[in-house]
Parts: sequence; structure tokens; C-alpha cells
Amino acid sequence: MTGVPYAPAALTDVQRDYVIQVLSAAFATDRLSMEQLDERLTAVYRARSLGELEVLLADPAETNRSLADQASINRVAADPVVPARGAALAIMGGFDRSGSWIVPRHLRVVAVMGGGQLDLRDAKLGAGTTEIEILTFWGGVDILVPTGVRVEVTGMAVMGGFSVRGAQATEDPNAPVLRISGLAVMAGVDVKHKGRDKHSEKRYLQALERAQKLRLRSGG
Repeated sequence: MTGVPYAPAALTDVQRDYVIQVLSAAFATDRLSMEQLDERLTAVYRARSLGELEVLLADPAETNRSLADQASINRVAADPVVPARGAALAIMGGFDRSGSWIVPRHLRVVAVMGGGQLDLRDAKLGAGTTEIEILTFWGGVDILVPTGVRVEVTGMAVMGGFSVRGAQATEDPNAPVLRISGLAVMAGVDVKHKGRDKHSEKRYLQALERAQKLRLRSGG
């Protein structure tokens, strides 16, 4: 069962925050009721061991599975499995990278008289910063980014453009950072945030707010 990142020492704020985000995501998708959410959030701040946190991630509908298995916030891959470099190339053609995959630390994208799409909604990034360097000429590149990823765009354009739509800022200091740079000549790079629908997003934020109130009450 996928659970909390292992640490041999006392529980850290990072581990507790991870469980809170998983529980909030489960509430947003109706896998936890409000009562179940409050019970588990309270238990997060009372937990003193990794095992106690693991128990809180059990899916009430299927106890042998973890709520983290389907949590959209579970986006960070362990450093050893993250490729250092990768490439995507489209010359008078196209590429489409989607589904479950691990994004290299430095991904170089070239689109000449062609284009492609990088769908990161089910992808995992390494902790810290992931760099995507783009060169496109008479083409275009679309990048779909999920909620919970901080995006930095520093690209240059000549008779083209770099655009970011639907951006959602995150205050999570542990959130992965996606840094997009490069050059677009008579071409475009379009970065779009695609996450939960409005109803689910509202429930997710509601859960995080309840967790913050409990944190203050517990003195955490």
C-alpha cells in the first residue's frame, strides 16, 4: 500500500502535511465524508509514529488500498528514478506524451514545422525544480500542468508567444517547480493548468482550511 514517505526519526511536518493533502484530495472526490475527514485530520496531529499515519490513509471503501494511490497531489518521484535528461522532437510531425510517466530533470523539446503536447496531469516530477527547454519554429507546444505544481516561464518569442492560462499559485514550499524556458519563432508555447473541477476544488480547499484550524488548535 502506497503510504507516507519513510523517515526513521520522529514524524516531520512534511509527513503530516502529505497525509493532510491526501485526505483533502480524497474528500474532494467524495471518498471521505466530512465526518471521516475531521476524524482523520484530528488523528494526524495526534499521531506519534509512521504506522499511525499509515492507518489514516486506508481507503474506507477498500481497506487494503491507500487513498494515496489515487491522490492527485502524489506527484513527486524519488530522486533515484528520475532521469537526468530527456528529449521530445517533432520535425514536420508531432509528439504526444501523456499518461503515467516520470519527467526528466531537464527535458529538451524541439518542434520545427510541427508540434506536440506534454500532458503532466498523471506524470511525476522530481523534488525541487524540473526544467523544460523549448525550441519551436513554425510550430507549437502545449503543456498541461496539474494543480499543485509551481510554474515559472522565462521563454522568449519572435512573432510568436509563451502563454500561461489558468495558473493556480501554490503556497506549499514542498511543491515541485516546473521551469519552462526557450525560444519560439513564428510559433507558440501554451501552458495550461488542468486540475480538479470547480466543485472538487472547492471541497479540496475546504478540507485544507479545516486542517489549518485543527493545526492551530493543536499548537502544531
